[in-house]
Amino acid sequence: MSLPANATANTQTAPQPYLGLIEGFYGRRYSEDERAYLCDFLASHGYSFYIYSPKADPHLRDRWQEDLLSDHDYVAYLQRMSAQAHEQHLDYGIALSPLNLTADLEHLQDLAIQRVKELCTITHCEIFALLFDDMVKDSEQIGALQNRIISAIEKELPDFVQHFIICPSYYTDDPVLDKLFGKRPEHYFTDLTANLPERVEIFWTGERVLSNDITPEYLEHITQLLGRKPFIWDNYPVNDGKNISSFLYLKKFNGRRNLSGHITGHAVNPMVQPRLSTLAACTLPLIYQGKSNEEINAAHLKQAKALFGKAFAMFLKADNLRLFTEVGLKNMTINDRARLIELSHIDNTPALDEIEDFLNGSLRFDQDIIAGTHKLSEA
Repeated sequence: MSLPANATANTQTAPQPYLGLIEGFYGRRYSEDERAYLCDFLASHGYSFYIYSPKADPHLRDRWQEDLLSDHDYVAYLQRMSAQAHEQHLDYGIALSPLNLTADLEHLQDLAIQRVKELCTITHCEIFALLFDDMVKDSEQIGALQNRIISAIEKELPDFVQHFIICPSYYTDDPVLDKLFGKRPEHYFTDLTANLPERVEIFWTGERVLSNDITPEYLEHITQLLGRKPFIWDNYPVNDGKNISSFLYLKKFNGRRNLSGHITGHAVNPMVQPRLSTLAACTLPLIYQGKSNEEINAAHLKQAKALFGKAFAMFLKADNLRLFTEVGLKNMTINDRARLIELSHIDNTPALDEIEDFLNGSLRFDQDIIAGTHKLSEA
């Protein structure tokens, strides 16, 4: 559902959307300088939070059971990251993905609660997220087991945590999750949400893992399923999969009109290229503000000019943009790739460096996924 090109919605009575970014992709974590750039961008473009949740951080996923506080460098790293967000008046969030927790909940529940309290204390976060996404189903009772740990953690959260968001194992209607991680139990959502505290928010990616659009009508259906309004985890413009890693998603957000009042928040999962991700990200707040297509296009062009400098006009020519967004690196001709590399040398900007790195086969991506040895490469 979209507004006419020349229409502008009345935004005076619309609720203020809670928008932000979640660093939740598979691949190399952003550098501190890149994260500082993004925090500055978010603060100046209508966003309110930054959630740190990269799959490549072992302390938050693969090795979450190991002692955290003894790694003083990591503790300092988290504290600097939180300070970066708070200096820009952004809410800071951190997420824990406790692999194998439900397989041995009796022995691991207390450790999980301890780890949550440590992460919250270290970062003084306003947002804490507990993620059960992309984990192989280990029980037909996972909904009830997850409900149990969610409820236990909710009781132990510090008062300064304003948002407690969970990501269910099945965070979309997309059947690809059942194929990769096991068929969702028939009563999964009934078990997951039974007597769940009202303050618990739930991530949802839309009808698909990669949703082209999200509509109010669809969100009403999900609100009925979850017993509460969803918190959107938007997998646009993320490009961390085996197939989508061949693309740079540089276009503006599509659709997503009139979602205020149907969600509790909206988190953008960016590409592994942080600066290039802002081309799409600059447009989402404008959609929520009811801006016209012309205004959104102008903002998109302005951000491109800021990123690309002297080369921006040539990069935004239809043929060049299409090579990144539709053709993809795997299907480019040798001549097209060489021409794009040459264009990336016209000026010296970090965004152009990201383009050149992409064209040369970036190592930012999760190499197990790229090589097809990771389970998610089947998607």
